[in-house]
Amino acid sequence: MKKYIFIQNDPFYLPRVLDSVLKVYGDSVVGVNIQSVAQGKRSVFGTAMDLLKLYGFGYFQWKLRKYLWCKLKAKVINGWLGRMDRCYSVGAVARKHGVEVTEAVNVNSDEFRAHLREHGVEFIVSISGTQFYGKKLRDQTSAGIVNCHGALLPKYRGLMPSFWTLANGEQEGGVSVHFVNEKLDDGPIVVQRRYPIESTDTLEDIMARSKAIAAEAIIECIGLVEAGNPPLMDNPEEESSHFSMPTRDDVRRFRQHGHRFA
Repeated sequence: MKKYIFIQNDPFYLPRVLDSVLKVYGDSVVGVNIQSVAQGKRSVFGTAMDLLKLYGFGYFQWKLRKYLWCKLKAKVINGWLGRMDRCYSVGAVARKHGVEVTEAVNVNSDEFRAHLREHGVEFIVSISGTQFYGKKLRDQTSAGIVNCHGALLPKYRGLMPSFWTLANGEQEGGVSVHFVNEKLDDGPIVVQRRYPIESTDTLEDIMARSKAIAAEAIIECIGLVEAGNPPLMDNPEEESSHFSMPTRDDVRRFRQHGHRFA
């Protein structure tokens, strides 16, 4: 089964997730589409300004410095020096495994859908993707599109599920790999994994833990879909909760539960 991976351009945790998946399925993945880090309809700059207001200057500048440092290492170590013993971007991981990369494209466009057909793509895996996948794209993908979401669906649909899990004082988090339909985070669940949350956990702790088990869940999901008729779990709308960009009041609630950003 020929596969295509849609993945967010995040240099912190996603290179390792993609590397784990391609180590198992790299021979049948015909392309990786790298999507913007912008959230929803925001621009990259708008997303950055929203995160600055949310996080405050201290954590925001720490995260920005880490982001730029990863970008520099990807450029120098993976790009100029050609060393791939450790990859600092999802693009470098794809190149390491000999997988074609596309960037800055509308995956719903006629041109990109034709590109997928030319490559015989039957199955798409979205890992923290930031685009909505329209009906024409879903209809032409014979085995479907699955998305990996960092929460125990149907709860915590929408943006920043790791933050909201901590802000609401949950003692358990998880990831869900589900089929994509016409609604956000709404399709039936193929694989769901859980992890405990400690009172001392930071947001960085939870994001790292979530992405580590995300790789395992994605690999399991692909195997089940390839085997045919994967067992599905309900993802009922009536039990769902939806979240968007947090406010400073939400950050205060997050801190009241004893959590920090890093």
